[in-house]
Amino acid sequence: MKFKILIALLLIPMGLMFAQDLTDAVRFSRQDLMGTARFSGMSGAFSSLGGDLSALKLNPSGSSIFLTNHASGTLNLNIRSNDVNFTDGLTSDNETTFDLNQAGIVFVFASNNEDATLSKYAYGFTYEQIANYDDSYVARGNNSQSIDQFFVDSANGLPLDLLTPLAGESVSDLYVFLGETEGVSAQNALLGFQSFVIDPVDPDDFNNTIYTSNMTADNVLQDYIIREDGYHGKFSFNASVELSKRFYFGLNLNAHYMEYDRFTSFLETNSDPTSDINSIRFDNRLRTRANAFSFQLGSIVKITDQLRAALSYESPTWFNVSDETTQFIRTGSEEFGPASVDPNVLNIFPNYNYRTASQWTAGLSYIFGGKGLLSVDYNIQDYSNAKFTSNSLEFLNAEIDQNLTSAGNLNIGGEYVYKQLKFRGGYFFQETPYENNFFQGDLEGFSLGLGYTINNVNIDLAYSLASIDRNDRLFETGLDQRAQIASDITNLFLTVSFGF
Repeated sequence: MKFKILIALLLIPMGLMFAQDLTDAVRFSRQDLMGTARFSGMSGAFSSLGGDLSALKLNPSGSSIFLTNHASGTLNLNIRSNDVNFTDGLTSDNETTFDLNQAGIVFVFASNNEDATLSKYAYGFTYEQIANYDDSYVARGNNSQSIDQFFVDSANGLPLDLLTPLAGESVSDLYVFLGETEGVSAQNALLGFQSFVIDPVDPDDFNNTIYTSNMTADNVLQDYIIREDGYHGKFSFNASVELSKRFYFGLNLNAHYMEYDRFTSFLETNSDPTSDINSIRFDNRLRTRANAFSFQLGSIVKITDQLRAALSYESPTWFNVSDETTQFIRTGSEEFGPASVDPNVLNIFPNYNYRTASQWTAGLSYIFGGKGLLSVDYNIQDYSNAKFTSNSLEFLNAEIDQNLTSAGNLNIGGEYVYKQLKFRGGYFFQETPYENNFFQGDLEGFSLGLGYTINNVNIDLAYSLASIDRNDRLFETGLDQRAQIASDITNLFLTVSFGF
């Protein structure tokens, strides 16, 4: 029989108590193409241009390009449309978000001495939404595989004694104990056993470690619902200098905050009269909160009055992350009757640390006097250099090394000026961070923008559309089929900015 001695908690490898995987590493590193309407309308090709508050997140030296003090704020409407193919089923879903996407101010100080080496300096404060995690879809279809194997895989290897409450012990008490000593997989096994999805091969042996399913079916109807909410925001302090009116150097110090919530509900129904289990509903909720720090260095050089080149570096982002989870299962059965297991327990995991990979950005732009401009940026980031730096999660770094790779981003943008109007357009391409693009493909899109200037006030609008395909695994084990998802991401931006 099991002995629940407190000191045993000190002997359990802490890595067993985490539920992180490769998708967390990619999520922390993700940066969406968002910013001011001018920045977004030109597809973010701004590292060598400066003179825009969102350009500072690419290259901090761009604040000294401003001629006067400057402030701006941006509203964003984000629409994500998902077409999902799962086994033989097709579904479509939309998620819409309206947010304050960007806000900031920069103060510019120019020298009165035309011959001064330090001809200008600037500092400012900005907020940028780096990523929007709001998303949802439904994967629905008939499947020859049941979720029962997920619970069998979770239970195999565990003695029956660990899944059986002691006299006077509730299922919730046992669920807490298993989470503290054995980890997430054992908690899943307990839910499957107590809801009659699985049974031990030898129910009379408390040392039994092999389990079998009570589900019998060649065809089950499955619905997998996922809803995600959250964002990654960055607050920056910026400082830059202009030297001899030709060279620009800058620094950003960044404080990050991330919120991410994911709710999944899996429903499986079975019409086979020989099956002991007729339906399974399995709900999971994850809540992630993180704080982080990063810095950036950047430079711009005016090769001629029209031609500019830029190079900037973004450090790794060092995250400190906390996770919380809850679970629930309900089954329907003519053999056992309906069963619900709701531990009503909030699993609070130990905080852990994660470090993204650093990245470099190079840019080139040409300005046609007061008529317009063309700009190109290229960014490179080696995702395989990202690491979980907590000792308890080092086992995940092997997955990062094996599955993630370097990825390049190409951004091209242009602007044409006609009197008080500015017409903008752009193209962007982001390579997948995965070694195998089956898991997630490249992201590709275009943008359009329009600006109007009256006195010192600019009103800008932008539209962007991007497409990406991916194949999501619903559970880590038990179900081989993936949901094939084709996503279109539409963004509308409205920015009001002014010089003073």
